[in-house]
Amino acid sequence: MSTQEMPPILAGIDLEEWMREALAEAEAAGLAGEMPIGAVLVVEGKIASRGHVHRERARSQLAHAEIRALLTGGELLWAHYRDAVLFTTVEPCPMCLGAAVMADVPHIVFAAHDAAAGSGRIVETVPYVRRHIKAYIGGVLEAESHAVLERFDPGLLQYIRTGCSRVDPADPLPNRAAPTAPSS
Repeated sequence: MSTQEMPPILAGIDLEEWMREALAEAEAAGLAGEMPIGAVLVVEGKIASRGHVHRERARSQLAHAEIRALLTGGELLWAHYRDAVLFTTVEPCPMCLGAAVMADVPHIVFAAHDAAAGSGRIVETVPYVRRHIKAYIGGVLEAESHAVLERFDPGLLQYIRTGCSRVDPADPLPNRAAPTAPSS
C-alpha cells in the first residue's frame, strides 16, 4: 500500500471489503469479453454506484470502469461528494483521474499500480489535482487484481506492469479484437 498517511475517512473503513466489490466488477467485465477492470464508488459506507469496462459493448474507448461509476453516482455523490471514495482495480488512467477530480471525489483507492498511465505522478506534481485529491492509495488487494488480469487478459497485465506489451511495444492493447464491418 502507499506510504501516504491514511485520512480519517479511510482509516474507519475496510478498504479490502470495498476493493473486493470492485474486483467482482472486474470479473464481470472479463466474463463479458471486456478488459477486466472494475470500480465502485462508496459514499457514507454504502456503494453509490458500480462500473466496469464496457468499451467493446459501447464501441467507445471512453467506456472505462471509473467513468461509469462516477457518472452513475447520482444524488448520493452529488450531496456527499466530500465523503466519496472511488475504488478501482487498476490505478486510474489520466482521463479517469481527471473525471474524479471534476466530480470532486477526494479519495481514490486502487489495487494494481499502472506503470503506463503515470497518474501517480500527476497527483504528485499538478497543483490543481493535488488540491482536489486528498488520498491516493494503491496496492489494496493488488495480487488479487493481478490474478483477474492474468486470467482474462495477460497482455494487459504485462502492459500495466511494464508500460509495454509482450506482443508489440507500440500496441498498448494487443488483445483488442479487430473491428468488423457492419453486416448489411
